[in-house]
Amino acid sequence: MADLNYKLCMGCMEPKETEGACPLCGYSPDVPYLPAYLPPKTILNDRYIVGKLLRYNGEGAEYIGFDTVTMSKVTIREYMPDTLCSRNKDSTVISVKQNCVAQYKAFMSEFVELNKMLAKMRTLNHINPPIDMFGENNTGYVIFRYIEGMNLAKYLKENAGELTWEEVKRMFPPIFTTLSLVHNAGLIHRGISPDNIIVGEKNELKLIGFCIADARTANTELASEIYHGYAAPEQYSSSNWQGTWTDIYGICALLYRMLTGTTPMDAMVRMTNDTLPEPRSLNPNIPVNVSKVIMNGMALSGEMRIQTVTELVTQLFEEPEFNKTRTVSATQTITIPKQHSTKGPVEEPEKKPAKKPMSKHRIFVIVGVCAAVLLCVIMGIMMMVLDDNSSTVANGITTAPQATIPEIGDIESEASGSVTSAPDGSALPNVSTIPTLSVTVSDSDTNPAANESQTTIKAGATVYIMNDLVGKNYDTVKNTSIKDNLTITPEYVYTDEYKKGIIFEQSIEKGSNYEKGAELTLKISMGPAKVVVPDFYGLNKKDYFAILNSEGIKYEEKAYETTNTLNDYVAWISIEPGEYIDLEAGEVLSVFVAVNPDNTAPSETETSPSATTETTTESTPWVTTSVPDFTLWTEFETTPALTDEPDITIRYDY
Repeated sequence: MADLNYKLCMGCMEPKETEGACPLCGYSPDVPYLPAYLPPKTILNDRYIVGKLLRYNGEGAEYIGFDTVTMSKVTIREYMPDTLCSRNKDSTVISVKQNCVAQYKAFMSEFVELNKMLAKMRTLNHINPPIDMFGENNTGYVIFRYIEGMNLAKYLKENAGELTWEEVKRMFPPIFTTLSLVHNAGLIHRGISPDNIIVGEKNELKLIGFCIADARTANTELASEIYHGYAAPEQYSSSNWQGTWTDIYGICALLYRMLTGTTPMDAMVRMTNDTLPEPRSLNPNIPVNVSKVIMNGMALSGEMRIQTVTELVTQLFEEPEFNKTRTVSATQTITIPKQHSTKGPVEEPEKKPAKKPMSKHRIFVIVGVCAAVLLCVIMGIMMMVLDDNSSTVANGITTAPQATIPEIGDIESEASGSVTSAPDGSALPNVSTIPTLSVTVSDSDTNPAANESQTTIKAGATVYIMNDLVGKNYDTVKNTSIKDNLTITPEYVYTDEYKKGIIFEQSIEKGSNYEKGAELTLKISMGPAKVVVPDFYGLNKKDYFAILNSEGIKYEEKAYETTNTLNDYVAWISIEPGEYIDLEAGEVLSVFVAVNPDNTAPSETETSPSATTETTTESTPWVTTSVPDFTLWTEFETTPALTDEPDITIRYDY
């Protein structure tokens, strides 16, 4: 049996030879402890020494501990939902509220399954997976390695409160990859914040603080732990859907805090009055694209928000073309395509002999003729302006009032000054002296069958040039300012060539001109027509339906009466996990959700207190109940590691 033959500080689990406060951490054994939690020096599983309480929430408590077998520090997580159970100060055994036994067991099952899934991820270096699990004191315990380091909140305080984008780019890619793997396994964190990121001694990051869903959602049977400023809007109501997009909000809020030094506005406040400034307005050194992506990741609507880590990383590290700004000069150059010419060698112009200097008489004659011609032209222009009629047509160029021609996207430039020469070298008229501009180019001379190509700019009109949107994410494109100038009609098509949500065809070709309000049809990939059915093991219907929605799988819920699966958990599905379902054919997955019969007789352990515990009366609202089905705990040692690669690949270019 474990003993205390050696002296340890219960605050830091370092050897301590003297009495009183610890010289290393300052912990004093005389400090009282919370009676609802385990007292320091408690022995668990005949192996682990419990130390100081580190933190607690609606799911349970966390203590520093010491493993007497490996002689190392550990972290001990105790399942202890304080709204459903209690503990007397003179006892380590938990008493469950009499009418809460079912909820207590249901949440414990979630607690067990969550940590079993994390145990499968023990090959991941940037989370802290469980190393042991066992049942005792009418509850369950999970053992983690103790991580030396500080949380990100403290790290930021020691680094002037914020980091540069270059520093974040170096530190955060492992967290992005880890979170993607966690999501791929069907887990959602819901508590991403500076408190749950540990910065190690070598500046490596670890994501900690995984909890069951109800502990991080308001208005549930558990006391909710909401990280204000980092929690997504859907976490404030148990009726809202949660999914990978919930963690996207948290990770983007964390980036906001790291880059600006300011905690984002609480989501509930934003729901009534959203005045959250863009990160770049607080720190001009943040790249424009990064600032916009963070705001897209913190969209209040889950549907409008970036959905996956892959999408987030793609947008953060690959700046979209339509977000780039080009420099616009005061003079707009309009390029007129050359007419088609017949094939053949290009003839060199013949060299002409040098001309003799003109006599003074000839110069006077030429000047007089030019003056007369110029006078006629001026009079003609004045008559045309007064009559408000169209003017001269020469070489396919018609002149009229001045137009404003913007650059690509939304960048506008006043067309003033002169228009430069066309590709064939012919000079174009000076726009500053002409009221309007219309360009008509025809190749009918060389190809009579060709259609006439014409671009017309009306007086005062604004012309836009279409970007290349192929390969861009539609959710990102539709939230840019391009939507203000176009009527966008999406067409969703199944294809194996493009990832889900990627544009692969546009009705207005790249480089074409369009006027405001033009209709643009975009073909958007819905991903492969056949996708793999995700596993449902250990998931309640809410979480499993969220996974199906993210995959685009149609499903129908069917009740299945059983006592072998917890109420509202998925009992089985019509297609085996890992098999393909045809989305294009409209195939529907039947999900059978467990419904526990109301007349199911509770087990003896649920209604009768243990013989070794204190007796209770009918008026006592608390009873002691045995831990449910601890075969779940004994399976831990044989749980295989999760070695499968995610179905997405993240690449970082910087």
